[in-house]
Amino acid sequence: MALIESLPPRPLEASELTSLNRSDAFELVVSIESEEPARGLLFATASWVKGVAYDDRQGWTVVDTVELDEETARIDGLQACEEAVRSFHDDGNEE
Repeated sequence: MALIESLPPRPLEASELTSLNRSDAFELVVSIESEEPARGLLFATASWVKGVAYDDRQGWTVVDTVELDEETARIDGLQACEEAVRSFHDDGNEE
């Protein structure tokens, strides 16, 4: 997947998140954690939201994708993807 392949093979620093937000490819990129480096990310465009998690063994993984439409608002997609990323990490898929 191009999204995963474009990420470095490690968690992201704040400056890298800022660069992703400045790109034309995404409307929003945020970390779900308040501390750095970021191991859980939410990517959003006009048509979808993706939850992406980092694991030391597997690297970056897309753990959920929510298609946005008239019935599914972006906030709902962000919440669902955030929950999926947190669940991924809670299941022991990290350090």
